[in-house]
Amino acid sequence: MLRRDDIYETIATPYEVLISKEDNGGNIPAALSELADFDGKDVIDLGAGTGRLTCMAAPLAKSILAVDFAAGMLQVTAQKLTRMGLSNWRTAVADYRRVPAEDQSADIVMAGWTIGYVASTNHAEWEDNLRQVMEEIERLLRPGGIAIILETLGTGYEEPTPPDFLVSYYKALEERYGFRHRWIRTDYRFDSAEQAEALCRDFFGDEAADRIRENKTCIVPECTGIWWRGREAGP
Repeated sequence: MLRRDDIYETIATPYEVLISKEDNGGNIPAALSELADFDGKDVIDLGAGTGRLTCMAAPLAKSILAVDFAAGMLQVTAQKLTRMGLSNWRTAVADYRRVPAEDQSADIVMAGWTIGYVASTNHAEWEDNLRQVMEEIERLLRPGGIAIILETLGTGYEEPTPPDFLVSYYKALEERYGFRHRWIRTDYRFDSAEQAEALCRDFFGDEAADRIRENKTCIVPECTGIWWRGREAGP
């Protein structure tokens, strides 16, 4: 998770470089395919950013809507999808608590590394924010659909070490909203130790970057949590 969310709209290019270095082993798409069949489905990606999850799902999906409040991020998403030769997509600049989509219009709703920005305990209103997000996901999903949430469980750690300000959010997902949970390793593999230090300093802060400089490594461990919940079939 980025150490500051107030610069999110201005960092599309370096952010895209950063995420391109994560999950060299392909554990994220493998985990998604285990949880849901994306083939021929209508998908909504909340907080899509530069399209990391969107571009994984789009080649299989019937349709996909990428939602983000940062237009610059979605421009990168659109460029990537266009280069992939796809036309089954659209983007929307919007708050993912108020998505411009019809009720029960999605078979799969995804949210990767994004809900934590409004649901961390750094916000006094985090519980209300999370409630709004959960209600919106429920509105968007068709009966029998599935919601999938991905969040960090610690950058630079080989075992789950979630940031303190996200622990209550993760607990609420499981205990209040009925999500199941697992975790995977999604380590970063940078081109060099220098690149690892520079990008991690910008995005994760001095402590993480100083460890990288000391260890002179281009591999940075990352643990990623995955939460999922189906929407019950029926009226």
